[in-house]
Amino acid sequence: MVPGDGQLYQNAVWAPDGSSFAFTSIQYQGIWVADKDGKNIKQLTDKDAGYALKWSSDSETILTRTSEYVNRRKQSAITLFDKNSGVETQLSEPRLSMSSMPQWAQFDEKVVLISDDKIETFETGKVADAAKQKMLPDQSFYLLKKNQLAKGKIPTNSTENISPFENATYLNLQVSPDGKKLAFEIYGGNLFVMNVDGTELVDLGPAYNPSWSPDSRYVVANKIVDDGHNITDADIFAFSVDGSEQINLTATTSLIALNPSWAPNGNSIIFDEPTTGNIYLLEITR
Repeated sequence: MVPGDGQLYQNAVWAPDGSSFAFTSIQYQGIWVADKDGKNIKQLTDKDAGYALKWSSDSETILTRTSEYVNRRKQSAITLFDKNSGVETQLSEPRLSMSSMPQWAQFDEKVVLISDDKIETFETGKVADAAKQKMLPDQSFYLLKKNQLAKGKIPTNSTENISPFENATYLNLQVSPDGKKLAFEIYGGNLFVMNVDGTELVDLGPAYNPSWSPDSRYVVANKIVDDGHNITDADIFAFSVDGSEQINLTATTSLIALNPSWAPNGNSIIFDEPTTGNIYLLEITR
């Protein structure tokens, strides 16, 4: 779909409307966007900016943490990139420490960041849909704190601990499209799914980099084999949220398939292959 051509592309993420996707390269250097067919590739930045990038709900803006070295010291800032114009908007002043990742909140009107165990909020300039705000004036968001999964709310900027395990390191938190479930990894452990209130915890076994199906019934993730230094094999599996099904979607290919992202229409998954840097499209039937 997108050939590496000398770049090792990775971590492609679909826009919510399915019209395009964004991706980065090795060590998360740069951000590119492409149309859904892989054409019209455009680079938005060459900065260290590609880790855990997040689309706005209108598919027009990408939120990320950009990092640069100034006088040999790494400085990070919360940054928005316009998909069409490439205009970069910095929401925070550069700082020497930003251990957590920013995320959208309050229907994209705000961005939140955990800093020193407190929530910082930043205005994005976006205007929320009035009907959505009327139905749910204080939209909850979910984030990773130190050794904790937390549910947050604006305008109180408060958090509630919903962690199923104590003293665990949580990774790759993903909220289901219907807003009812969370998928996450435990460092050194397995992939889990649970309700947003912390109930009905399901252990899906060793798997990584989850992405939800549009109907919130399945999670795709990687099962990986390594030799202690390098990944030697990887497949993409679809897991039902109750753990009753595990379907290998890449069993017929020898590709090392990493970092799946399920398309909003439900009909395909994009993933990257680390030895070539190519991004592939996998069509699926359901």
